[in-house]
Amino acid sequence: MMTSKRLDNFEVDCEWASCGFKGHSMEELSEHMSQHLKDYLGDSDALEELEEYACLWSGCEFMSMGSPAELEAHAYFHNYHGKLKFLGSQLLRSRPDLPSCNLGLHGTNVVPEGSERYICQWEHCDSTFNNPEWFYRHVDNHVESAESQSLAQQQQALLCHWTGCDAFFKIRYRLREHMRSHTQERLVACPTCGSMFSSNTKLFDHLHRQAEPVESLVCEHCGKAFSSERLLRNHVRQHVNQVKCPFCDMTCTTFAALKIHIRFRHCDERPFPCDFCDKRFKNQRDLQRHTEVHNEGTVYHCTVEGCDYSCHTLPTMSHHFKRVHEGMSKYKCHICDKVFSWCYSLTLHLRKKHELKWPSGHSRFRYRKDVDGFLKVNMVRYETVEVTKQIMKSRKSQRISSQNKKAVVTPESGPSSPTGSSSPFSSSSSSYSSELSGGEDVSSQPSPRGSDSPVYCVMSTIPHMEEEPGEPTQEDCDGSETSGAVKALTEVARGLGMDVV
Repeated sequence: MMTSKRLDNFEVDCEWASCGFKGHSMEELSEHMSQHLKDYLGDSDALEELEEYACLWSGCEFMSMGSPAELEAHAYFHNYHGKLKFLGSQLLRSRPDLPSCNLGLHGTNVVPEGSERYICQWEHCDSTFNNPEWFYRHVDNHVESAESQSLAQQQQALLCHWTGCDAFFKIRYRLREHMRSHTQERLVACPTCGSMFSSNTKLFDHLHRQAEPVESLVCEHCGKAFSSERLLRNHVRQHVNQVKCPFCDMTCTTFAALKIHIRFRHCDERPFPCDFCDKRFKNQRDLQRHTEVHNEGTVYHCTVEGCDYSCHTLPTMSHHFKRVHEGMSKYKCHICDKVFSWCYSLTLHLRKKHELKWPSGHSRFRYRKDVDGFLKVNMVRYETVEVTKQIMKSRKSQRISSQNKKAVVTPESGPSSPTGSSSPFSSSSSSYSSELSGGEDVSSQPSPRGSDSPVYCVMSTIPHMEEEPGEPTQEDCDGSETSGAVKALTEVARGLGMDVV
């Protein structure tokens, strides 16, 4: 087994049942904990008689139901957690400029629930561990012993041999970082609240998020303030779509968001069945919300005097209260200024009255608070140039295919869409499509109801951007003045090495 890097002045307290032992190495702490577990769990005959095994670590309320092996893995994780908190305290001593954690000590010894064993899924390895320290060292041995292999064009790379993973890297450090996505290894913890992080930088971000925000560090798109420029830059990325769905024109900010989109919009798999009926769901949260319907013992009653409404779920009660008792108009149409109490009422109004259509991949309009306090349809969507080029090439090929079909059969013209609409969704074809066709008049296009093509809105244009044949030019784009939010996001995105449109 690989020996860990020696830690100067390493000292971690054992907090099992008020024990005052201080360990000066992980080997010493693990051997000490094994003795506690032996004294607590007893022999194998006694194990069969117990149904619950409570963790005796100070401040921990973990309870293992009939599984002593689960308690053992949990107890060893307390040792590992103590090591991470020690590393965090040593790190913060060298950074007195950082703000302090204000989350309190109530969760400092709370560790995440895990399984009975840590299983190595490296190719041809079936090792299992009940101690996270030994497991992480074992996986690191695989990384250290990995040999470079030849890829296409005689390139050498280190391959990840974890089951189901085909990632490869040029340098060993990147492979080691990648392995943490499989093992969920954390490298440091906040000594105050116990939160664990995969890097020192994320610990610093954890502390900066609790500091007072700086007035000058405000996101001009959503108004949220931050205490450091790094946090603001990371936040701005959430407003820029960087990945495109391979099945439709939906774009997302992260691969995680794209994965969720694909699961809900393009997959029929429902792996979460209800134990009380035949319904199945796509995620655990939807299943939990549905299960409340079968809980006949819990009934929610409306607290408004004179109202005798009752239901079985809290979301249903919240919906009733907002619909019946609040009655406030919070949504406004950006075209005719008509106000609504519910977003679905405004959505219906936009689709029926103004014939608007949401972009491909979306299942609804998105709303955001305007300067007048009302929620209005969000007409802003930021995308990287690379993502936009993918969409435009797809749209161009669709338009060419459509023109080829028109040469054979001329379809009936649909009703014209309303003119004078300020919404980018109001055109039947997308804004991109309009630009590709030479900036044709929107009113001459088929209506949204008569077209199955995706609809997009162009947020802003970037001057001096290298243009390719067939792509929209600066003159083809809307000449309206760029908003302050767009300008701010453009500047920040450029600072991150990205162009946005």
